[in-house]
Amino acid sequence: MGIATFIETSEEMRQDFAALLEKSFETALKPGTIVVGEILKLEKDGMSVDVGGKSEGFVPLKEIPGCYNLEELRSTYQLGQVVEFFLLNQHDSNDETRAHYTLSIRRVNMWKNWDRLLELRDAREIVETTVSGTTKGGVIVNIMGFKGFIPASQLRVAKTLHDLIGDVLPAKILEVDKFKNKLILSHREAVFEQKAKMRAETIDRLNEGDIVEGSIVKITDFGVFVDINGIDGLLPLSEITWRRIQHPSEVLTLGEALTVRVLTVDRDLQRISLSLKRLQPDPWQTVNEQFKVGDLLPGRISKLLNSGVLAELSPGVEAYCAYDHSGRQYFLNDSYNFKIVSIFGGERKITLEYQSPVV
Repeated sequence: MGIATFIETSEEMRQDFAALLEKSFETALKPGTIVVGEILKLEKDGMSVDVGGKSEGFVPLKEIPGCYNLEELRSTYQLGQVVEFFLLNQHDSNDETRAHYTLSIRRVNMWKNWDRLLELRDAREIVETTVSGTTKGGVIVNIMGFKGFIPASQLRVAKTLHDLIGDVLPAKILEVDKFKNKLILSHREAVFEQKAKMRAETIDRLNEGDIVEGSIVKITDFGVFVDINGIDGLLPLSEITWRRIQHPSEVLTLGEALTVRVLTVDRDLQRISLSLKRLQPDPWQTVNEQFKVGDLLPGRISKLLNSGVLAELSPGVEAYCAYDHSGRQYFLNDSYNFKIVSIFGGERKITLEYQSPVV
C-alpha cells in the first residue's frame, strides 16, 4: 500500500491549504471518515495532528505505511504538512478542552479503494485477482489490497479449488460493501465476456451430430459442463454412459478431455447438449446374440423399485425381476442368480426369475 496523499506546504500555496483546512474543520468528525489535518509533531511512536475544531489526533506508527521508526518518519513527513487521515475512533483524554482521536494514514488509500471498487462494479469492468486461499464454498482472492470471495458457482476452471491457489483470475465485481468488509466477485462472468467472440463463432458452425472435443470445467449432480471452444455444453448424467450411475464423478474427473457428440444446438440461447455414450455401441443392439430365454446367469442389483428390482446382466443392460410372495429382500449392488424368462430387444426389455444367491 502506498503512502497516503499529502500536500506540499510551499509559500505560494498557503492560502489554498488554509481554505482546505477550514473546510475540513467545518466537517463533523466521525469515526470511519477521511479528514484533513496538519502535522504538529513527529515522535518515535507516531505523529500528532491538528484536525481542527479544538481537536487533536494521533497517528500510531503502525498506521503510517513505509515508516518503522522516527528517522523514517522524519524523512517522509514534515511539520506543517497537510495530510489526509482516516479517523479510527475518539478516545478519552485528561485535556477536557480538546477532543482526541486516533487516526490512520494507511487506511486512507484502502478506504478510497473501496470507492474505486464500487466504480469498477458499476462500470462492469474486468479486474485481476490472485487466489490466496480456499473455503468450503469457493476461493479467497486478493485485489487492490483487499480480500474478496469468488463462490464455486462463479468459477469457470478445470481445476480443484486447492489447485487454484496462486493463480491469477480475471473477475467481475458482483457486490461491494465497505462497511461490512464484503467483496464478492465472479470469474465465470469475466470469462464469459472475454470469450464472447469465440463463443459466437463456435455456435455458428456447430450442428447436431457433430463430433467435437472439449474438457470438463464443472461437475454437478445432474451432469457435467464441457468447454467446447468457449461454450459450456451440458453433458447430462443420462448421456455419460450406457450403464446406470448415480453421479458423474463415478466415471469422469474435472479437467478431463472428452470427445463427444453434439445432440442439440440452441443458437438463440447459445446452448448445446452433448452425449458421450452415443459414441459407443448401444449394448441393447446385441442382446439377442448375448442372451437366450432360459439362460441362468448372475445379475447385480442396480435399482430397487416398488414392484421389483433391476439387475445388470452386462454393462448397460438391465433386466426386470418382480418381487415374489416369499418376501425375499434384495440389496443394492449385491449379485444373485436369475433365469431369463423373456427377451424383447427392440423394446429394451428383459424379464427375470430369481434362482439363488451367488455363492
